[in-house]
Amino acid sequence: MPSGAVWRTERIWLPAVLVALFVAQNFLFNEWLSIYPGAFTGRLVPVAFSLGVIAFGPAVMLGRKSRFGYLTAVSSILALLFVSQYLYYSYYGGFLQASALLYADEAGAVAGTIKKLLAPELVFFIIGPFLVAVAAFLSRLSKQDDPVFPRAAKARLSLVMLVIAFSGYAILFNKEKAAAAGSASLFEYSKLYDVNMMVAKTGVVNYFLVDAYNFISKTHTATPADLQAIADWKSSRRQEPSAEKSFGIAKGRNLILIQVESLDNSLIGKKVGDNEITPNLNRLAKEGLYFDNYYAQVGPGNTADAEFTTLNSLYPLSDEVAFVGYANNSYQALPALLKQNGYQTYALHGDVASFWNRANIYPNLGYGEWLSRQDFSVPRPVCFAELCDGDFLEQSLDKMATFKKPFMATVITLSSHTAFPLPPDMQTLKVPDDHRMDEYQWGYLQSIHYADASIGKFIEGLKQKGLYDDSVIVIFGDHGSLTGMEEVLGVNSRLPKSLTKNQVPLMILVPGTKLTTGTDHDPASHLDLYPTLSSLLGIQAPASVLGQDLLATENPVMVRRSSVTGTVQEVLARNTLYQSSSDGIFGNGSCTKPDTSAKLPSEECKASFAEATATTKVSDIVVRDNILGSLSDSEKRIGDADLTVR
Repeated sequence: MPSGAVWRTERIWLPAVLVALFVAQNFLFNEWLSIYPGAFTGRLVPVAFSLGVIAFGPAVMLGRKSRFGYLTAVSSILALLFVSQYLYYSYYGGFLQASALLYADEAGAVAGTIKKLLAPELVFFIIGPFLVAVAAFLSRLSKQDDPVFPRAAKARLSLVMLVIAFSGYAILFNKEKAAAAGSASLFEYSKLYDVNMMVAKTGVVNYFLVDAYNFISKTHTATPADLQAIADWKSSRRQEPSAEKSFGIAKGRNLILIQVESLDNSLIGKKVGDNEITPNLNRLAKEGLYFDNYYAQVGPGNTADAEFTTLNSLYPLSDEVAFVGYANNSYQALPALLKQNGYQTYALHGDVASFWNRANIYPNLGYGEWLSRQDFSVPRPVCFAELCDGDFLEQSLDKMATFKKPFMATVITLSSHTAFPLPPDMQTLKVPDDHRMDEYQWGYLQSIHYADASIGKFIEGLKQKGLYDDSVIVIFGDHGSLTGMEEVLGVNSRLPKSLTKNQVPLMILVPGTKLTTGTDHDPASHLDLYPTLSSLLGIQAPASVLGQDLLATENPVMVRRSSVTGTVQEVLARNTLYQSSSDGIFGNGSCTKPDTSAKLPSEECKASFAEATATTKVSDIVVRDNILGSLSDSEKRIGDADLTVR
């Protein structure tokens, strides 16, 4: 065969080789980074092949010069994407999002880190552009004419490529439907709890494209009406008194936040038979300040929304998860505030770093370091996400003992996560045979009893290691269990079920100070923890904080809104409870006394409803449009100079 004859087929074989290389790159990306290695090959390979055909296939239709230019551009972009994602994941345990491109000019700040992460595997991801360059050089040497590609042949080949592209994604969707017994949509993958799972199934390039689509399709510019709404809200914002008695009483202490999975307030102080469900939490509620009228603020993100609201004092979104869709926003979060004031900041979680996209948002919240499952040993993988609370908290305690003081450490438990898979030997709560619970509720109580015991040991460990007396310790539920335990346990409440099922406990312990102990019945929520804690530590909270200092507020209020529409559903104050109607019209709702359910004139609830509506609207605007600084006089981001990545 004449030497030039081979290169006449370059129109087909070069794109084909690049498609095969692309499939291998997707596969080895996951294998080398241990992202569910080999678990979803049956999904990944067809989808990667389809995307490869979409990316490189059009080159077949082009003339020689345009073809090489096109293949060089596409292969270079993909090489850059693979390399950047590989480096980012190697360091942070998560994936670069499209919104991070807004901060590409800051890459120079981490150039030293990038150099340390360079690995031989990266060469494999940059082969594509070199293959194209070699093919172009050999093509010139062959001096063969570029064969004419008939229009009819182009049409047939285009049809074949469309079928291939459709088939790969169809395989993915069919496998997902079979696994989940429901419908699947490519654009729903960006909402997965575990981003690693999406990359394992579809490849890192598909992940980035979906994320880029979601990012581009959003409106990112505040309208004049939005800015006016913020200005109006600021001008009428209620000013709370200063916390003179409690401000700074824990100045310089460590801050340890323990966010407990699915912890219902209805369990505190309750028994089944003669046995306490949460004996350790019951004791801690008496030793510290216990808020029994405290509510979870969550949207579709559940635990992630609880974190978001607690750390930012902003409302969760009703239709998106801020941890995923707005990870690269500029926030003025509690960890960043403490970091600016000399604290070392840590987050400890027993799941993979990509769960709820934490690896991307944690730097923007001000965490200097976050520890996930890869940083812990898993002696017995029998709990949710494998690492059980007892092992997780014991190892977390050892790590905390090495932290430079003062530090903030957020600890997130997992063992009481549905579907409560504790083995029999760990189910230690003795339940009477005549209990009125179903298997799901019974499993929940067992998992919470186990979590309670783990927390009790953790608190004792803090004392033994000399950390207890030097710390502010906060324990709270991320959200309710939705198991109906309040009914099973016979919790007496005049409040509507929509509220009681969202009640979670909050306990604040500040050993050796004059902080009041006992039970506080004022309405409160996750929104209020940030300003309360910053006040205790003697640090002024920024103006972007929407919550209230629970130790100083004169008019405590809790606002719950629909997790579907975002409209205000209930506004609970000390003496009034407003419940909206389905149409959202104020006059069609009800105003009652929360303790007796007695009806009140609607005018008594009007001001609080108007304030709640304005505040939730402002919260959504600043998150969606990334203009948090508009809530304060200065738009400077807290701790900006200390954060190494956006």
